[in-house]
Amino acid sequence: MPDTLPVAFTDGQKADIRRFCGYPAYGAGCAARRVGFLHDAYRPAGPCEPLELANRFMRLCVALVLPGGSVGGPGGFGVPFRQAWADWSYLQIGDYLAGPEGVMFVASIEPPKPMLVVMTNARVTLVRAGAVGQAGLNGYAAAGPGLEMPLLMGFPASLLVGGTGDRTRNGLPDDTKTPGFTALLPVVDGVVPQVADILTNERGERYAVNSVEETGGVWRLSAVQAVR
Repeated sequence: MPDTLPVAFTDGQKADIRRFCGYPAYGAGCAARRVGFLHDAYRPAGPCEPLELANRFMRLCVALVLPGGSVGGPGGFGVPFRQAWADWSYLQIGDYLAGPEGVMFVASIEPPKPMLVVMTNARVTLVRAGAVGQAGLNGYAAAGPGLEMPLLMGFPASLLVGGTGDRTRNGLPDDTKTPGFTALLPVVDGVVPQVADILTNERGERYAVNSVEETGGVWRLSAVQAVR
């Protein structure tokens, strides 16, 4: 809710409006305290390690349900989204929540509806290949670790099989395709992913980004896993 309201409202009316707008968040927080679990809330302060202790700003109860609102069964494979009930007046899009059910980030806050969060299963680093010095005068012209510029480091993300894969370059009829993946990350100020950027997960696996889409406060990156 904006800090300022039109001058057409009296001070008493403005106070009533602010109080009324806070009811859904308060009610969601009460429900979460009944059936949810305590989570640590983190707010990234830059492009590096959002879950550092210095970025933790509060603890609050969060209750998760499936995207359709059901609590009658477990979540399916390959579905990273959850509805989340919590007092969202303290939160903003891009915040991380860490608790017994895992690490997630806030993708959408649209009161009075519950929040939408993305469950994470990987810790990724995003780098950009640097340009070589002068064409024709370099011993090795391909991108290497020494030429990569880090954009994001240590960000929990959803990294699941999906999108379009690619065939290996040997040209043999029985070559298998390298798998395609879809990564979901919160938008970070000052960082703009591009095609050909490289994602690396905590196991050292590398993925070449081939499409970038920003929706609200979330980046959706399609990538192809690199062949070792």
